[in-house]
Amino acid sequence: MTAIENHDATGAASAAAVANGLAAARASAARYRDWIVAKALPLWSTVGFDAGRGMFQERLDWSGAPQETAARRAMVQCRQIYVFSHAAHLGWFPEGGRLAEIAMNSLLGKFCEDRDPSGGFAFSVNAEGRVVSSVRDAYSHAFVLFAIAWLHRLNGDPRLIDYADRVIAFIDARLQDPVNGGLYDSAPVADRSKRQNPHMHLLEASIALEIAAPGRGYLERAKKLIEIFKTRLFLADPGVLLEYFAEDWSSHPDMLKRRIFEPGHHFEWVWLLREYEKLSGDDLSPWIRQLDGVARRNGIAKSGLIFDELSADMSVLRRSHRIWPHTEAAKAAVATRCGGESAAAQFAAAMLDALAEKFLDKPFAGGWIDHVSAEGVPLVDFAPASSLYHLFLAAAETSHAFPPGSGGERVFDAK
Repeated sequence: MTAIENHDATGAASAAAVANGLAAARASAARYRDWIVAKALPLWSTVGFDAGRGMFQERLDWSGAPQETAARRAMVQCRQIYVFSHAAHLGWFPEGGRLAEIAMNSLLGKFCEDRDPSGGFAFSVNAEGRVVSSVRDAYSHAFVLFAIAWLHRLNGDPRLIDYADRVIAFIDARLQDPVNGGLYDSAPVADRSKRQNPHMHLLEASIALEIAAPGRGYLERAKKLIEIFKTRLFLADPGVLLEYFAEDWSSHPDMLKRRIFEPGHHFEWVWLLREYEKLSGDDLSPWIRQLDGVARRNGIAKSGLIFDELSADMSVLRRSHRIWPHTEAAKAAVATRCGGESAAAQFAAAMLDALAEKFLDKPFAGGWIDHVSAEGVPLVDFAPASSLYHLFLAAAETSHAFPPGSGGERVFDAK
């Protein structure tokens, strides 16, 4: 075979591999979307929604029944408001808009005083709506903004943007570190160390608000968070996103925390950086490639599942597997495919298939096992509602990126 013939054969094989990967991604995305629409959304809008109190349930037990004694966190209410707003927006679940509006009304009525977001939102309430924890948590407030953005995108209610701006004013006044920048975890400030996670979700919320109500300064807020990512959160050598920091962004005083990173958060940031690129026009490809490369090379077990935690020296700290990193890996594949990566579709298919095989529809239809050991043994005995946010957003992204085509793959009927 001549050099030219060999080159042509290699190119044909590569093209075939890309085509096969795309067909696999389309089939996996269709099956996954059907599960979301036919099983997950109906379950969590009925059994998972307390219609009498206008709030979503926090979790379902192993029999599929609500655990009424579990405190209901503001973060979970907001994640479910997002899910059902987005589901209605896509036309996947039209009834979702009504549920989201009811839950938003309850969020304002039960989690913040006098329905005024200027004072922030309590961390949790009980089933009767009495405050369990009055702490104002940065992570929760990021999701308040995310929920507001998506419900406003659905119904256009101008009051929601007023609420968003009051929540932002609260974050600036009570949760921002005026000296070193960035967010404290909560108000009152009990622990002055910092975490990357609230910053990531505040970026997500800022992007969502810019899309829902452009030109009001939300993109500028997102840009500041991108700068924190570049200068504080990301460690260029060896290319990892650290989780924990001291108040001044130096190494965390706890030796066990100072070098931790989570592959799932790498994948989550890959998608967020690409979303920010779309709005800003900035090129964040170098960071996207490093985050994605490190997570794929070091963060995946031989089983194909994603490790919970690694150290910056790439040793595995926690060999267990949560459900959500696999959804974020599928979203990251969508983001890297936008950047031209030829193998992204095959990776998306692998992550969606891992979800279906290892986590979904267990131990009841429409539910999931949230956390398993390295050996695949469940580490929890309930299905947390909080995971639906991850599961749904992955379905929305992959079904858009890999729509059913004419490649002969079967789209499973939703029943």
